Amino acid sequence: MHRLVLSWLILLTCGLLVSSHAAAAEPNFETDVQPYFAAHCIGCHGAEEQEGDFRVDTLSHQVGLEDTPQWAEVRERISSGEMPPQDQTDLPTADESNAVVAWLSARLEEGEAARMAARGRVSYNRLTRDEYVNTVRDLLGVHFDATDPGGFLEDPEWRGIERIGSVLTLSASNIEKYLAAGEVVLAEAYPDSPPEFLETSKRAILEKQINEAHRERLRAEGLLDKVRFEMWPGDIFRYSASEALPAPGMYEISYTLSGLKPPNGRAPRLFVYEKKLDRVLFEQDILAPEDEPITVSFLAHLPKGRPSIDVINQVPGPSNTPRSGRHGNRPFISIKDGRMPWQMKLTDEQGRPRYPFLIMDSISFRGPLISDQERRRRNEYMPDEAVGLAEIRQGLRRLARRAFRRNVSDQELDGFVGIVEAELAAGAKHQDAIKTGMLAILCSKSFLFITEGDADGVRHGLNDWELASRLSYLMWSTMPDDELLDLAEHGELHKPEVLKQQFRRLLADDRADRFCDSFTAQWLQLRKVGMFPPDQRLYPDYDQSLEDSMIEEPKAFFREVLRGNRTLREFIDSDWTMANARLAAFYGLPDVNSGQHQLVSLPADSQRGGLLTQAAILSLTSDGTRHRPVHRGKWVSESIFGKSPPPPPANVDPIEPNPVTAPKATLRMKLEAHIHDPQCASCHRAIDPLGLAFDNFNAIGRWRTVEVTEGTGEDPQVDPSGELPDGRRFQTAQEFKQLLLADIDRFNATLIEKLATYGMRRTMSFDDEEDLAAVAAVSRQHDYRLADLLEAFVLSELFQKR
Repeated sequence: MHRLVLSWLILLTCGLLVSSHAAAAEPNFETDVQPYFAAHCIGCHGAEEQEGDFRVDTLSHQVGLEDTPQWAEVRERISSGEMPPQDQTDLPTADESNAVVAWLSARLEEGEAARMAARGRVSYNRLTRDEYVNTVRDLLGVHFDATDPGGFLEDPEWRGIERIGSVLTLSASNIEKYLAAGEVVLAEAYPDSPPEFLETSKRAILEKQINEAHRERLRAEGLLDKVRFEMWPGDIFRYSASEALPAPGMYEISYTLSGLKPPNGRAPRLFVYEKKLDRVLFEQDILAPEDEPITVSFLAHLPKGRPSIDVINQVPGPSNTPRSGRHGNRPFISIKDGRMPWQMKLTDEQGRPRYPFLIMDSISFRGPLISDQERRRRNEYMPDEAVGLAEIRQGLRRLARRAFRRNVSDQELDGFVGIVEAELAAGAKHQDAIKTGMLAILCSKSFLFITEGDADGVRHGLNDWELASRLSYLMWSTMPDDELLDLAEHGELHKPEVLKQQFRRLLADDRADRFCDSFTAQWLQLRKVGMFPPDQRLYPDYDQSLEDSMIEEPKAFFREVLRGNRTLREFIDSDWTMANARLAAFYGLPDVNSGQHQLVSLPADSQRGGLLTQAAILSLTSDGTRHRPVHRGKWVSESIFGKSPPPPPANVDPIEPNPVTAPKATLRMKLEAHIHDPQCASCHRAIDPLGLAFDNFNAIGRWRTVEVTEGTGEDPQVDPSGELPDGRRFQTAQEFKQLLLADIDRFNATLIEKLATYGMRRTMSFDDEEDLAAVAAVSRQHDYRLADLLEAFVLSELFQKR
């Protein structure tokens, strides 16, 4: 097991889980750590002797701001126990070294945050991949697929947050991809000729696919148009598309089908996958009687041509490989009609499904779909061919104003109009020439970057245009709409009553779900769920459907807390959660039959409640084989208390698997036996309880009372008890959560800092502490209710600063 950074002991002891009334003294190099260096380091690394050509006495006392690589090296040497050397006569105690490492770690972290938060006269914050997609959609009505092959790469993140301006750099490959993306977007928005509208429907099995020996019989019986396609678990239907799509765009795809679930078993799951795009188009559990099929419809953006779609019944079941699992040449009509004798039976003797299976009836396509608003907006930018340059200029101005999220100067506009003039002079077609000018706008830094500040002077506050963008990209992850832009143009948005009204308008819009999904995923680091796929031998019921359901739970939970203006205490502990049928079955919750997440009341004896016992959180801190209590403790430290540790010392041996000949032992037992170094032990005592509190949950978040492990004897009982650095004890995860609730102000401050980092696209520094505290005070006054907290942040001085 990795030895955790020694700083955690002091970070936790000095306020992570102690009373919020405790006040920490200002850090001071001379009084805090210089005596340690004078006693144990200067003798070998000072003016008289410099072992390894390294001096400590000449390093700057501004730790974190100057000589950062050298101080990081000092921290690492002390943390690993390499320094001071063991042959010294007057060695420091482990606690003394821990305190110095913790002090250095805190200063280095503060320095990193200050550097990342530094702002010049002008700040440029590149749009994230999702923000680019949403902005293009609202700007031109084109649903660009940035994740398709050849699309944009994932955005880099800093401690889970993917919107940090200093991290989202621009490379040559980015520029090439933006150019290619702009061309694709404009080609779809303004095709050379209007696309045909496709509306087609067909049976799952066409007449030509039916064996000739059966075709005449079915025709005589009036059943030729009643042939269906039965799908066993894992079976694939490859006949969705019979015609090529006339143009790229949004298409409505519908499947009419039945879904039969065995008693006490899984529901069949419709999984629609486009192979060429490597993209899941749709997935949903299907429950419908054979004689009462349902139609499920969804929208998907698809390129021109024939799509390559696989429809899969994505549930575990018997293999389709043996002859008995194959489709025969006898057409399937109904369960009553049955299958061929050598094929696996669909039902038991009572007519109940033996396995979850689908019965496909028909498929339809409609599109490309273009809304009236999308068509109207495109026409605003592209004038008719008979007009002159004045109308072309006006169309480009409309596009640039929305794209740049501000008014456009005549000088800026001259450049884009000049491009169009040059193209026309070279013989380009009217529409192609204007598209070239539009492409220049879509590749401009004013579009790709959210700009704040002025080049000709220092300005600390946002102007109304910048405030409109900050609010819109916070709540909707897209550009400001016309109402926000108009308020900004008239200088009204910064007024508190106007800003409050606009915040509430944006929050009430369905697009605010983007904030719920994006912020939750980044704050809780949900990208890590499934990073280490669980071992199928150990966790055979874990599959993609369960993983997707796990990831959606905290997102849906956050939405419910925000939409209902519930208190932050719900994140720590609650008597409800958000679950669909798949997750409810995993948790053992009754009466959930929907594939969509819904509010579910938890039984009085439930071990769930809040975020900390949700399967996504518990699994993201596991390695696919076993749970990792230290990593769970680290997650609680980062996500609930906002304390991020530096890297652990290098070259630390991991915990070895339990030998099959040794007595069985829990991971907790092995962890305690593994820690011999007093320096390591003191840190683990501070951080391990935060993770061991959840030892009743295995690597995929399932409840257990014993830990199944190799070795001899009985599987040992799980022990989730622990003691916090301030002496408070707990016996269960539920008791631990009550201790966290007693420190709700700590969590309140952490969530506000995470929210501010997300919303302002930079880390928080010392300069922001007073503003953050002001938002926390308003949240406290409103009983820590999430919607009130978010409103307080938007109305704060902090939100309106650069």
